[in-house]
Amino acid sequence: SLTSKKPQLGGWSSFLGCIARMVEVLTDAHRGELQQIFERFDSSSRGFLDVRELNACFRSFGCVYTEADLQEMMNEVGGKVDFLQFCHMMTKKMKDCDVVAEIKLAFTQLDEDGDLNINRSELRAVLEKLTDGRVRAEEVDEYMLEADVDGDGKISQLDFINFLTT
Repeated sequence: SLTSKKPQLGGWSSFLGCIARMVEVLTDAHRGELQQIFERFDSSSRGFLDVRELNACFRSFGCVYTEADLQEMMNEVGGKVDFLQFCHMMTKKMKDCDVVAEIKLAFTQLDEDGDLNINRSELRAVLEKLTDGRVRAEEVDEYMLEADVDGDGKISQLDFINFLTT
């Protein structure tokens, strides 16, 4: 989950000032690219993104967030994201996306049968490789319980990302 500190109510003006200063240091080219991205996902040209549009934007860059994380982001900015807030989020969150891309790559390597899930036997095989065959069935069960968020007996890519990043 997200653990960023929320600004105090009286500190909104300084918080928004920090965002404005950060946007000022972006190069014109970078700001222009972010503006194009923002406008592409601002489907009704209202000048802000709602949670659905923000989610679509992040997913287009390979960033996957839970509904709870997205809602927390939206709550932090008053329920809608304007361009300045978008610039702040994108520069901050895109750093996290590199990690997500690496996790996705690792997931595809662990998913031996290519069904987009890691099952118990695939997890056991990985753990055996990592421990030179010294993994107990209880340890495999513990990892499955912890990482299999929806309890279907498989670790989906989203389960895997959340397990490694939270």
